[in-house]
Amino acid sequence: MEEKEKLIPVSSSNYGSSGMHLKTYTAGEDNSRLKEMAKQFGLENQRLPRNQVRARVNAPLSVLTGFYYERLLDPGFADVRMRAVFSAHSQRSIDDEGKMLMGRLPSWKEDEAAEALEAEDPHAHGLGGDMTSAVLGIIKGMVGPAILYLPHGFANAGYVASIPILIMATILFLSSSACLLDSWKHENLKEKRSSNTSRIILSYPELAYRALGYRGELVTKVGIALMQSGVCLTYIIFVSQNLQTCANLIWDTDLPASYFIIVMLLFQIPLSWIRDIRKLTLTNLIANILILYGLIACLSFAFEEAASSKEGRPPLEEIAYKFDNLDAFNSGWFLFIGTSVLLFEGSITLLVPLQEAVYREEDRERFPAVYQRVILGIITFYAFFGLTCWMAFGDDVRTVMTTSLPSGKLATTVQLAYSFAVIFTFPLQNFPSLEIACRSIASCLESTCGEGSSFASQRNVIASLLVCLLGVIAAMTMERLDKLVSLMGSLIGCPLAFLLPPMIHNNIDPSLSKSRRVTNNIVSFLGLCSMVLASVTTLLTW
Repeated sequence: MEEKEKLIPVSSSNYGSSGMHLKTYTAGEDNSRLKEMAKQFGLENQRLPRNQVRARVNAPLSVLTGFYYERLLDPGFADVRMRAVFSAHSQRSIDDEGKMLMGRLPSWKEDEAAEALEAEDPHAHGLGGDMTSAVLGIIKGMVGPAILYLPHGFANAGYVASIPILIMATILFLSSSACLLDSWKHENLKEKRSSNTSRIILSYPELAYRALGYRGELVTKVGIALMQSGVCLTYIIFVSQNLQTCANLIWDTDLPASYFIIVMLLFQIPLSWIRDIRKLTLTNLIANILILYGLIACLSFAFEEAASSKEGRPPLEEIAYKFDNLDAFNSGWFLFIGTSVLLFEGSITLLVPLQEAVYREEDRERFPAVYQRVILGIITFYAFFGLTCWMAFGDDVRTVMTTSLPSGKLATTVQLAYSFAVIFTFPLQNFPSLEIACRSIASCLESTCGEGSSFASQRNVIASLLVCLLGVIAAMTMERLDKLVSLMGSLIGCPLAFLLPPMIHNNIDPSLSKSRRVTNNIVSFLGLCSMVLASVTTLLTW
């Protein structure tokens, strides 16, 4: 008994009024208590706390309620966006908020880090994203207003050129995404095998840093920032043109579109100050509902317009007649290269965080195949939507397709729905570019002018100026939206989606087979050729 008592650390705080009550760990205690206990027992590391999850209890309406809270109001997609630009080695030391928001591990990595120090605890599992959440994340990350640029793109190129270009862009994108996912798998396995128990976030920029060094990471981050800024630039033009059309129909006034750019900026400047974009989950849900309504309404208009005949033909015969009379080839085919790349709306940046967010190991293994099938399904719907609307509204369909809808109250509701959807989506799309730009500019100011105000206040000022800059560029390029879309897709989207991922894969995995390396080089070469061809021809016709 005396020997056993010597093993108990003696401290006055270890005893209560009874004189023999040893401190024990209870769920929910803070890290300082854990460190204290670890020190008393002579341990180098304390037990890592894990999320405590209660068992689910089935109750009436639990399926519907669970779907509402766990799918529609789940902030997991916002977490994915915040992790997309995180680099553990380059995060500013004074930016504690950024580390907390963007450097938070997915729950399955938290579990791995905890299990490295102690045996499995069946009552302390953390929850992560399941496959259904991942699929919804893929759809949310890709489906947006860019689909409305497709009918005009098909009309400019003709189906003989546009359909093969869209197929080739999809093949290259899926090949590049496979390279990025294989690179993630390689680095994740390396982390598991290492003796270091810590786990860090893996993202597109982080993989670029590990494979290509600081310059590769810099190019990747600049590409992400410019791509997302370009998407947001098209959003500003999109909203201003839609609101201009609505104002003309509702109030019979012809206000310049620049007025509506100012209205857009008044909304977006304060929203750009929100760094924890999980707070925008509800507005993002509203945006998704409005986009779904807009797509259904646009297809309804297109089918009605396509089936109507001035010569009295039956609906199906009229649709076949209009389809047969579509132009096979047009001179603006080169613009469709960039348009087809912009369709993916920078979703390559969300790929690695989406993979990381999947909790179950078997689902993580299935994710690459599921991702490819979802992307193929979305692109198939895009092609169907673009061809149908082109057939219905003819070669004169405008770049922003909603402005080509027949005049009426229903068409106005569609234009307003899409406008508000874009206004609500804008902060999420602009978040990666703002984070990269604000941290870079703040670092430059700190190195040249010394430490001044806090990073949070610097970020708000820089973000406001960047949003205003997008508004100025939008006003200058308002009448060239089709060329702007093509230029953003070709000059920035091609290297980001087609060129860099195969290079990362070749450099990060030394055990790659020769045939896989050759395939990756071919994908990179085709991406480079697409970038040069589409960018040069677009600039020459600007």
